[in-house]
Order: sequence, then structure tokens, then C-alpha cells
Amino acid sequence: MCGIFGALRWTGPETLEAVRGMGDLLVHRGPDDRGFWHDGRAALGNRRLSIIDLSPDAHQPMANEDGTVWITYNGEIYNFAEVRQDLVRRGHQFRSRSDTEVILHLYEDEDLRCLERLRGMFAFALWDARRQRLLLVRDRLGIKPLYYARRGETLLFASEIKALLRSGLVPPRLDVDRAVQFLALGSVPGPETIVEGVTTLPPGHYALCEQDGVRVARYWEPSFEAKVSVDAREAAAQVRVLLVEAVRMHLVSDVPVGVFLSGGVDSSCMLASMREGGSDEIRTFTVVFPESEYSEGPAAGRIAEAFETEHTAYEVGGADVAAEMDRILAAMDQPTVDGVNTYFVSKAARASGVTVALSGLGGDELFCGYPSFRQVPLAYRAVRALRGLGPLRGVAGFPLGDGRGNGGGKMAYLVREASTLGDVYFAARAIFAGESLRRLLRPAVAARAAQTPPALRALGRAAEGLAAPDAVSLMEMMGYMHSQLLRDTDVMSMAHSIEVRVPFLDHVFVEYAAALPPQVKAGAPKRVLRDAFADRLPAEILAAGKRGFVFPFDRWLRGPLRPLAEQALSPEAMDAVGLLREDRVTALWKRFILRPGEVHWSRVWTPVVLQLWVLRVLGAATDPVGSGR
Repeated sequence: MCGIFGALRWTGPETLEAVRGMGDLLVHRGPDDRGFWHDGRAALGNRRLSIIDLSPDAHQPMANEDGTVWITYNGEIYNFAEVRQDLVRRGHQFRSRSDTEVILHLYEDEDLRCLERLRGMFAFALWDARRQRLLLVRDRLGIKPLYYARRGETLLFASEIKALLRSGLVPPRLDVDRAVQFLALGSVPGPETIVEGVTTLPPGHYALCEQDGVRVARYWEPSFEAKVSVDAREAAAQVRVLLVEAVRMHLVSDVPVGVFLSGGVDSSCMLASMREGGSDEIRTFTVVFPESEYSEGPAAGRIAEAFETEHTAYEVGGADVAAEMDRILAAMDQPTVDGVNTYFVSKAARASGVTVALSGLGGDELFCGYPSFRQVPLAYRAVRALRGLGPLRGVAGFPLGDGRGNGGGKMAYLVREASTLGDVYFAARAIFAGESLRRLLRPAVAARAAQTPPALRALGRAAEGLAAPDAVSLMEMMGYMHSQLLRDTDVMSMAHSIEVRVPFLDHVFVEYAAALPPQVKAGAPKRVLRDAFADRLPAEILAAGKRGFVFPFDRWLRGPLRPLAEQALSPEAMDAVGLLREDRVTALWKRFILRPGEVHWSRVWTPVVLQLWVLRVLGAATDPVGSGR
């Protein structure tokens, strides 16, 4: 795992030094080594967290034998040993045991076709001096991040937006439209980012950067059209085989590996797979709270006991979050309503000497684990039936209600403003939608507020025509999972120099899950997974329903986090950022404080995070964009 950065067509020594300085903001991603290389056209930099081949032989940036191809790389190629053997048979000689060198030689032989051979998580930049082109690549599911920006003739890239800003070549200017999308969703859908002019390379894409410009192309996407002919029993058996294989591959490491353990099915299946694959000593980590009704500690403890792991339960209270908030904000590459859990469990793992951890992320998206798998198809059918029938009645109990007390508002938005499957998915995931969103914004901003973000509309179009479980799975994977869960997991774990691996997102496993017939995945959430490991999982896990992992923010925002929140939502702070209407946000905050249960915590935490992130990370560099209060 590493942090990568660099530039194409840099001009002059001052620009080159600015590019070199980007690495200073990525030291947390790679505290073990630093490298920088440049010629007259390209500059590549790397901060290394040593995982495979800890020796200096694996130093990056790395070149081929004649120095015509250079690479800076972040990630893990889990089948690198197999590919390496093939390359040795072809006559290639290796100077290291690293997967980085495998990518170099594979590219020499197969050009862009090399991407088809890579099984893992990765983001890399490769300079081909013979062709005078820079190749930027991101893994199939977007597990590893990669951002780029163009300033004049210069193209800059990095693992984190903060590194681009550190160069001084990318101005810290807020993209107001993306800020509005964050308020709606609690994250920013790609490929645009909340910093104006900075773009994220989409999952499963590469960018060819040459003299005549940048061409972005897709090399992989999940396919739900071709189905395997299996019944539920056969599907469960093959899911087990493939997950055990994926977990085994994800355990390859020259440093200690642990597991992030919740009280749920996904991480339990990982533990079962580790035991089945022959793992002996297993270290597990769980975040617990003093507020017992929120804590997964007891369930996680029983699972750890059942699988005989060395277990660490790390207690986090509201005062701990308040004390760490500056560091949490600094870790955010873009504002997020989530991610605090990963921050603290990664902190615990690193303090225990673990450098790599496995996460169960991806199981919900692949095997119908979220309420959205039921809600979105039902709401879409209802919207088409209700549209044009006149005034709305009795929508408060509509099934898009998510515990935030806004089910009626969501349905009103859908019937009045929605027209696509993407609109319905947006409403299912939204914290604020339609008029409830516009009311929070100053007039100049509200007038610019789009409806459904373009990225989610595009997802909806891609999902049209698929069976309901497949349609929602596609949207959850490439929407919520990519734009929030994976982004949060990366930056919050790397803040503590921890590499998190996600076996459920092994692309071979994903492709099989996508190929399962809808009727096999339908029914009880994650039925296939439960059936696959029924003989290994504790009975309480098999019987338990879906329980989201939620911090006690509802209590903490009325307690230890209240001073921070009120500072963020003060008239002076809202004036400095220039997005929110002071009267309406203040009224929302007062309702939250004075009427517990009436306003969901996410509807105040989201504007708090946005305000704090803009003020502390962007440094209030954006000009106020509206004067109406």
C-alpha cells in the first residue's frame, strides 16, 4: 500500500519542486520509504507502506531493465506470484519479490491487455517513454483512489486530493454543486469532486495521457446479464468455494494481518473462510461504545470466541470523537457523514502492531443486505402508478422512510420531481431531497441545486431493465459503496498507515455473485451467504437480521460534540462558507436539541461536517456564494 503522485508536462524547476512536495501530504500512506523520479516530460513520486517484499529492492518509482517504462503504484496484486511465474517462463528477469515489478513486465509484454490479468486492488501511474504517454489506472471496483487535475498544460495526479492542493498548482476552490450533493447524500458521487477542477478516475477505467490530451476509457464493468444455471444449494456451495479462495489470496503479506469484526454475517463468513483455509492465529478488532444499545461488542465477542480469535474491543466515547475531530477531518479527502468507525478501529489495529486488516465490506451490496433492495423496486412501481394522480395523501409511512423521519418528504419528492430509477435510488439514499434540501440553502445556491446527481441518474439508466435484485446491487456497488464506503475505508485506515483489504470485492467473486439468478438471491437478506456457511456460523448470526453499524451520534451531538457542532453552525461560520441559510439551519438544530426523536442526527451532522471540512481543510478559501439568510 502506498501513496502515489506526479505530473505530466511539468514546466520549470519551481513546478517540479511543487510536484515533489506533494509527497509531504502523503506520508501517512507510506511512512516506510519515499521515492521521486523525473525526466523532461513526466514526474512520478511514491510514499511506501511496505507489505510485500520489505527490502529496498521494492523501492518506487520502479523502472524496467532499460529505463523506458517507470511506475508508481498503490495496492496489492493477489495473483502476482502466478503471473510472475508466467513472466519468468517468457524470459523476464526480476530484481525484487514485489508485485510492482510484475505489473511492469506484464505491461511490457501485453500493453493495456495486462489489466485483464491483474487480480486485486490497485491504482498506478505508468510512464512509457517510448510512446511518450502516461497511463493512469484504477482497479475494477474502485477500492484504491486516484485523482487528477489539469492546470494549463500540466496534468497532476495523486492518491488524495490534499496532495494536489499541496502542490499550490490546484486552487482550494469549493465546487458548490458538489457541496449541495454532499448535503443531500452525505458523500460526493464521482467522477467530480468537491474541489473544483479535480476529478476522480472512475472504477474499472484507465486514462491515456498523451500530447493530444487525455482519453478515459472503461476496461471492466460488472455484468448482470449472463446468468449461471444453478439452484440455491449449488449457488451457496460455489459462493463458499470462491470466498474461501478470495480470503486466502487476501492473506498474502509479509507483515501481520488482522480482521475488522462486526457482529454480523459478512465478517463472520470471512472468519469461517480463514479457518477453512487453514489460518491459525487470527487477530480481530471491534469498536464498542459505553452506550450498550448501540454497541456490537457482545455479538462480536461471541463470534470471536466461537472462532477462537485473539480479540480486541476498542471503546470509543463521544469525548474521544471530539478530541480526535481535527485529525478525522484532516483524514477526509472529501467530507463524509460516515467513516468515524473505520478511523477508530484502524487506530486500534495499528496500536496492536497490525499493518493489514480484512474487512467484510461488499457483502451487503452483492447479496441484498440493505433495506433498499426491498424499498427501491417497491417505490419505483409506486411512483409510476401515482404520478399525475394529484395531491399526495398518506405518504408519511411510505417504505422509503429510513428512520430519519423523512419518508413523506421523500415520497413527495419522488412523485413531484422524479422520473427515473436513478431518482428513486437517490431518494432512498438521500438525507435531504427536493424542497427539504433547497430550504437549507441560500437563494443563489438553491437556484443551482440539481435534482438527482448526474452520476446516479447514469447508474439508474444502466440498471433499467435488470431484475430488481440486480438493479439495486449495481446501484449500491457503484453508488453508495464506491462514493462513500470505499472512500471512507481508504482514507480513514490510511490515516493510521493501515492497509484494508476487501475479499468480497475480489472481481472473480463479484462476477459470480452478479451471475446468480435473481430468484437465488431474493428472499431473506444475504440468504446465499448464510446458506453457504450455515455449518460454520453461530446460530445467533444465522438468525439475526441486518443491523447497521451506527455510532451514538444522536446522544453525542447533545453532549460532547455539541460545542463543536454549534461552532460549525454559528452565524459567523455559515457566513464564512456562504452556502447555508442561517435561520433555517439554526431552527433545524434547535429542533434536534429540544425535541429528541424528531430530527435524525444525520440531518444536523451532515451540515456540521460540511462546514468544518470547508473551514478547516479548504481553509475557507471559497468566496461566499449567496448573501440571503
